[in-house]
Amino acid sequence: MAAKGADMARQRAERRKRRMESKNTGTSNKKARFEDHASVVIAGLSSDPMEFVHPHPQPSLYLPTPEPAPALAPARAPSPSPPPPALRPSGRPAREVRLPVRFRQDDPLPEAPPAVVRSDAEEIPRLPQVRLIVRDTMRTLRNAFGLFREYLHRPTHDPDSSVATEDLANVPDTSSGPTSMDGTTGSEDREPPWPFSSMSIYRYMTWLNTGGTSKTYAEADRLADIISSPDFEPGDLKGFNAKRESQRLDQAKADQSKNFIDGFTKASINIDIPSGQKDVPPSKFPVHGLYYRDLLGAIKSAFSHPLSLKFHLSPFKLFHVAEGSEEPTRAYSELYNSDAFIQEHDRVQRAQLPADSPDCKLERVVAALMFWSDATQLANFGDAKLWPIYLFFGNLSKYIRGQPTSGACHHIAYIPSLPDLFADFARDAHSKWRTQQKDILAHCRREVMHAVWAFLLTDEFVHAYRYGIVIECADGIKRRVYPRIFTYSADYPEKVLLANIRDKGLCPCPRCLTPKSAFWRMGMKLDLRFRLKNVRRYLLHTVLQVRKYIHEYGWPIKGKHIEQLLKPISAVPTVNAFVSRLGEDFDPCKMLVVDLMHEFELGVWKNLFTHLIRMLYAMPNGAGLVQELNMRQVSPFGSSKTIRRFANDVSEMKKLAARDFEDLLQCSIPCFEGLLPEPYNRQVMKLLYRAAEWHALAKLRMHTDSTVSELKTLSTELGNLLRSFRDTTSHFNCVELPREARARARRQKAQNPDSDLSSSRQKKTLNLDIYKFHAMADYAGTILEFGPTDGYSTQLGEMCHQPVKRFYTLTNKRDAAGQIAKRYRRNAILRPECVEGTDVIVPELHHQISNRRDTVIHLRPWLQENASEPTKKNFVPKLKDHLLARLSRSLTASEGNFTDSDRNKVVILGNKIYSVKTMRINYTTYDVRRDSNLVNCNNDQCFVMVRSETSDTHPLWYAHILGIFHAQVYVEKSQVPQFVEFLWVRWMEVARRGNGRNPAQLPKLEYLPAENESAFGFLDPNAVVRASHLIPQFAVGRTAEVSSYYVNLFVDRDMFMRYHGGGLGHVDIVQPTGRELDDEIPVNEEGFEDIEESEDVLDNGITEGIHTATETEAAFRDGHEGTISLDDDQAEEIIADSDDEEYENDFDNDDSDEDDGDVGGENDSDYGDL
Repeated sequence: MAAKGADMARQRAERRKRRMESKNTGTSNKKARFEDHASVVIAGLSSDPMEFVHPHPQPSLYLPTPEPAPALAPARAPSPSPPPPALRPSGRPAREVRLPVRFRQDDPLPEAPPAVVRSDAEEIPRLPQVRLIVRDTMRTLRNAFGLFREYLHRPTHDPDSSVATEDLANVPDTSSGPTSMDGTTGSEDREPPWPFSSMSIYRYMTWLNTGGTSKTYAEADRLADIISSPDFEPGDLKGFNAKRESQRLDQAKADQSKNFIDGFTKASINIDIPSGQKDVPPSKFPVHGLYYRDLLGAIKSAFSHPLSLKFHLSPFKLFHVAEGSEEPTRAYSELYNSDAFIQEHDRVQRAQLPADSPDCKLERVVAALMFWSDATQLANFGDAKLWPIYLFFGNLSKYIRGQPTSGACHHIAYIPSLPDLFADFARDAHSKWRTQQKDILAHCRREVMHAVWAFLLTDEFVHAYRYGIVIECADGIKRRVYPRIFTYSADYPEKVLLANIRDKGLCPCPRCLTPKSAFWRMGMKLDLRFRLKNVRRYLLHTVLQVRKYIHEYGWPIKGKHIEQLLKPISAVPTVNAFVSRLGEDFDPCKMLVVDLMHEFELGVWKNLFTHLIRMLYAMPNGAGLVQELNMRQVSPFGSSKTIRRFANDVSEMKKLAARDFEDLLQCSIPCFEGLLPEPYNRQVMKLLYRAAEWHALAKLRMHTDSTVSELKTLSTELGNLLRSFRDTTSHFNCVELPREARARARRQKAQNPDSDLSSSRQKKTLNLDIYKFHAMADYAGTILEFGPTDGYSTQLGEMCHQPVKRFYTLTNKRDAAGQIAKRYRRNAILRPECVEGTDVIVPELHHQISNRRDTVIHLRPWLQENASEPTKKNFVPKLKDHLLARLSRSLTASEGNFTDSDRNKVVILGNKIYSVKTMRINYTTYDVRRDSNLVNCNNDQCFVMVRSETSDTHPLWYAHILGIFHAQVYVEKSQVPQFVEFLWVRWMEVARRGNGRNPAQLPKLEYLPAENESAFGFLDPNAVVRASHLIPQFAVGRTAEVSSYYVNLFVDRDMFMRYHGGGLGHVDIVQPTGRELDDEIPVNEEGFEDIEESEDVLDNGITEGIHTATETEAAFRDGHEGTISLDDDQAEEIIADSDDEEYENDFDNDDSDEDDGDVGGENDSDYGDL
């Protein structure tokens, strides 16, 4: 039977081979297959890796420097015939041989998708007088993470062709980075010390105009470096005058040179004030103080700057192929691989050419404009404010845009406000000012915003928008660039201005016409269908007709007839500048993307957190419960302040920013556990879990079709939970918080000083009829259209406010906007030089431990002094077992099976080990980047995750690091001691099953009992996956020593994806998804899970089999020789397709008639006659 099975398998393989050969007949111009080489090397065993061909490269033990990516082949290349699979004698396919875990590198370095190269194939000639658009669809090879690109048109420039590992690392940038795109380009005719007379003055002025406003120790060190510079001459400062040199810099001729920004120009705009009378024309009111830069000049400057070499000019679709599958799924990471960019790039290939260049053959590319604007307070006291407009280019990676030192931000304009004298002017201009003052003021503020944008969108910009503009890019190639506005990030008050809708109107959503009374239905099928069928459109002709009535006939701005036309859709009589300048095809509502920071973190979640505090106050002993919540302190986490230390009275919510509310959400589940009685406690726990899960998914930096679909589903589920929670808490006597009552009293006192204020607190319910809740259902569609939310988050705009506020402190507070514009320009020109960092992070390494020998531990006396401590029991035998298992040549050696004779072969040099406090762990994140955690064994940031080596236990192990050591060790007859790093840990076990997504439970951990022989042990640092954030289980009570913890899987996005599963950068990792960890959970009548905690203690031999997952070169530099290599005939194939398919949005609209699970039934009357 076995022989018969083998014959049948061989016959099937031969038939497949003949079919593929016949299919490839006549394709002599096709490319040959590409081989994807990889090497497996045990560091220190060999310096010459052997190459092999394999469809999925095995990771190497030594972390290599990323090699140049494979080239791109034409899409029409055939798929070569694969070789028949190797068979066993029984006829079954041969199994792939894999190395033991300690010799595998399961955390490969991130790399960009395979780069493209220019093909030497002859281009298709253009037919005369025939407009032929040929799509040359191209597809790259897959990289080690299964990612590949598909281009709609053949690219001519690939900025990722020279990406290094450090470019893919999320590490603090200690250098100034490239010069700002608003500053110098580094050309020879404008090298320093221009415009000053000497390098001494240049360096001094650079120090004066950059860095911090308060001269700290770091600033003093910068000055010392300047004075000690070889080209600094103190004599050059004789007669120096800072004001004169600043004026010299401001007056430097920059408008004729591409090396400098077009300086800010001061201008005035005019707005029309209606007269309120028939046949009396409106009055022109000049608004002074607009500081602006030419928008087209900023585009030219950006595309000719060296940073533009990192611009993606050809958009592409990003795909991922999971291991063991050949079915690609779509991935979304940047604007330039989004549907919006792809579609717009395809349109400009058909765009009309200008009359003066009808036969232009230049490459056509899109300048992806992304705008931010937000009014900000410049000081903690007073009313000084600035209203800047920022510009970023979506052609540039969001990881570069998000770096404050990248120079990617362009200040375009500072919007002026209506001056105080406006009221006097309007009183004379409008005949009914006294009765219509509020409406006139609101109308004129809207007019100012759109007058500014009409001023910025000049005729030259409009011409470039329609026909493109020729720019010689930084690579020396001329291209026709088409500016396109993709996103405009703003908070809700500015969305109202930009979308030309009224605040708190009947339909206050800027993207659809859903009535406010139906906002609470977010996520229901009726709601989803309605918002898709009733998308908001700007009605230009209606607005022009209404303005005619107001200006020519004197109708009131909110008169009866005007309201009949505009009020049902919450429109206003203001002409949208984008539509009037760019044409009616431009949709201003589409560019107003979602705003996670204001809409969820400072919106839905803040409202939910506030209502939870109200619930605690409504319970018996409510004040005591709130005090208990305040005392449940969570330790900080992350060297970059991922979780900051909380205030002692979080319930007061004093001076909390969006980042603080984000931290509260991520840590809320253990803190609220047990404060409310059942069944309310379980309902709140599930609600908090789903809210944190939704937030994590919505904030992912890299999405796939799967995660976007889950976000869409979770929006509906979270909406149902919030509606249920609202109905449940409506029976509670929830009233205003003390701070809310005080704030209401202050507002009432300001409006009516003589009013008699009531001391009673008003009843409060959870309000879901708000736009911020309604907007949650738009996130999935926005991600599919424009990419992940972090690319256009208003958080980036808030970051840009920091230098503006810093510049304000250097002004004399008179005409602050003009002085800020000058200082911004100086800072853009005079960039600070590179500053060497003291803590050098090497992302290629798995970890970094200091080799300092300041703290020496002499083992014998140290163990004698600590003999009574259970943590030191069998310290030396366990250490030698660990060293033997790591350094043994045997692939089957493991701890626990060594004899005393074996241990005697291990000699620790000088019987001394050296202790350090910290260790930095570098790891590859879910979005294929490199990040790091700092572990400190002397504080709460001392917990780590370790990959499990057995399939019958939890896929992750956890350990508390008690000590970080290194030593020089002899093994057997080695002549040279080996440098070895090791960790002394206390192991933790998963104390409860039934955790994960389905039951909405965090994993619970407990220490192994101290009397357990395996409770303490040694760990190779290379086996650590990353640091973990553990939160004590406060519900069991506060004790001197915490015995049980919850794993905070929401601490950051990478941690969430390790538990959720599907992280594209998490290669070859068994991910503990909810499905793997969940047991069958019964559901009770209330719709919540009945969970009975069951103790599932891990095997006592938890430390058995823990070996290194990766060995760095340093750990083996003194020993071992030899090589292990693998070989396989299969090669990666190019899958190309030249189909002229349309790139469409994959947003699936479910129109089925299934039950929505709605709360309270549907009421169609909420939607009116729309």
